[in-house]
Amino acid sequence: MLKPFTDSARMPDTGPLTWRTWTGLIAVPILVMGLLTWAFWSPDSSHGTATAAVVNNDEPVKINNQTIPLGRTLAGNLMNSADSPYDWVLTDAADADDGLADGKYAAVVTIPKDFSSKATSSATAKPLDATQGVIDVETSSTAGVADPALTSQIARATQQSLGQQVVETYLDNVYIGFNTIHGQLVKAADGATQLAAGTKQLVPGAQQVATGASQLSTAASQLSSGAKQLASGTAQLATGSSQLSKGLTQAERDTAQLPALTKQLADGAEQVAQGNQKIASTVVPLANRVIAALDAVPAAKTDAVKFQQLANQCSAKGGAPDFCRQLTTTSRDFTATAAKIDATKARVRANAVQIRNSVQALATGSRKVANGNRALAKQAVPLTRGIASAANGARKLATGAATVNTGAQKLSTGAGQLTTGASKLATGAQQLSTGVVKANNGAQQLATELNKGRNQVPTYTADERDHLKTIAANPSTATVSINSTGPLALGLFAALALWALALATYIVTRAVPDAVLTAREPSWRIIVRAAVPGATAAALAATVITAIAIPVLKLGFGAGVAFLGVTLLAAFAFVSLNQAATAVFGRSGRIASLTVLILAAATGTVSTLPSPFHAVAGYLPTHGAVLALRAIAMDSPGLATGIAELAAWLIAGTLATIIVTDRRRYLSPRRLRRATPVFTHVNQLG
Repeated sequence: MLKPFTDSARMPDTGPLTWRTWTGLIAVPILVMGLLTWAFWSPDSSHGTATAAVVNNDEPVKINNQTIPLGRTLAGNLMNSADSPYDWVLTDAADADDGLADGKYAAVVTIPKDFSSKATSSATAKPLDATQGVIDVETSSTAGVADPALTSQIARATQQSLGQQVVETYLDNVYIGFNTIHGQLVKAADGATQLAAGTKQLVPGAQQVATGASQLSTAASQLSSGAKQLASGTAQLATGSSQLSKGLTQAERDTAQLPALTKQLADGAEQVAQGNQKIASTVVPLANRVIAALDAVPAAKTDAVKFQQLANQCSAKGGAPDFCRQLTTTSRDFTATAAKIDATKARVRANAVQIRNSVQALATGSRKVANGNRALAKQAVPLTRGIASAANGARKLATGAATVNTGAQKLSTGAGQLTTGASKLATGAQQLSTGVVKANNGAQQLATELNKGRNQVPTYTADERDHLKTIAANPSTATVSINSTGPLALGLFAALALWALALATYIVTRAVPDAVLTAREPSWRIIVRAAVPGATAAALAATVITAIAIPVLKLGFGAGVAFLGVTLLAAFAFVSLNQAATAVFGRSGRIASLTVLILAAATGTVSTLPSPFHAVAGYLPTHGAVLALRAIAMDSPGLATGIAELAAWLIAGTLATIIVTDRRRYLSPRRLRRATPVFTHVNQLG
């Protein structure tokens, strides 16, 4: 008959390990996971157990003979909130203070006396005197950790809803004002249209009086303007021609030596190109031979691997322990030296390749430069001749332009005198016509703008005002996709429960049996015998946890099997780690395990932690279990990563347990000297 708990070794300071002990150990994770999951499944829902109070000291105000009781409205919204986790009651300040002190009320929201006055000050006070209404939120020192955040969130949401109602009322008045302005603009536009029609009848007569004088003045003005433009244009032509002549003459002087200079440049570039080509002809083959020689040298890593294999087989083939240790040390040194040799060879080869490519590129580039300079030298002579010819033509153009400008200046002076006389004749008649036209234009523009304005100022029906004020007061909304608290909590608490079981197991049992030194069994059998009780308890706890989680999370068959597999893997990994920690470090290992439990609870509860907690969170042994269990519970990514982390921790814990158990089976010289008197005493008694 299978009895997995029979061979468990109890700690010296604990009682006998009976079935009650193991039942209690298995019950620990079930209680931890079950009760914590139940408690935190929906903390933002009302369970009828938490009470909050609202104190309304607000005095209503009157605006346009209408009473505005914003404090009463806010208190009513809080007390009638269907989705609040608290049961709200209306009370006075004294009862609220007493309730906060003795824990009767988890939170108290106080609405001050001037809340309505301040909240509506934007409609009653001067713009710079308007202020916001403020409510006070207090939480009890005996309340839960999350109560302050929940209370503030509820009060803020209710206050924002009330603020939206105030804004909607304000906007409704604005839309009504638009309707009034539109009606007034219609009346003003009709009057301006009648005024424009009257002034329009005066315009033709005034224009006929000014027509004759205006035509004479216009003709003289056009003549004067044309003469001035001609004089200005010829002056600009003369100036530009002179500057062009000077510029081309200077260019002729500057480019006289260009053919000789470009030929010298071409000859120098050719010499540089030939020199670089010779360098490339020498360096490139040499670099290729260096690269080939380096490629032919075998990698030192290969011999290092063989040397390491020989050192690893030393003990198995009967080598002396000291010799094997020295051989192993020499092998590690040789491996490190081999790596340096291979790295040096790689750097030398890379430098040789870089030098070869750089020299080749230098030769190619200098040849292109030489060819370009040769082509430049060939074109320098025709360019110099063209510049000299252009300079001669520009000098002739400058002389002719100066002569034309003199005649144009004389013509402009005569036309200006003619324009002055004609302008005086037309001034009186034009002033009369201009005044009448301006009056008509002003009346027409006023009528036009008023007609445009009445169409631009909108009007709204009652239904349109109701719709627009709702949208304008709250122009945007958010679609929030968040994970439910329950599945997140269950994954965390399941991992904490399994870790707590592993910790408790090796508080009451030994990680390595006392008889390990004198036992004749193989080490693996001793390890298995020590691990089977804890592993069995963990497997049973994982099975019960899965049985609880499947209906709670409504998992299908595949997800249920996956959940069971992850909990079993986590249970075995946690047992192996706690067994290893206790075997290696003793009581310090148990303290370290307790520290992991505390850190896992802290880092899994909230993400806004101090940086040291955030840095260590991903390295905790429980991280993989939480990640994988949450991935199954919420059908999210992370299952493979979590399983990989748990497998790695299981392997690490198992290897550590094997190593420490195997070492406990041998006595060091120091421990042997301590144990000799004990063995002697035992022999004497025998």
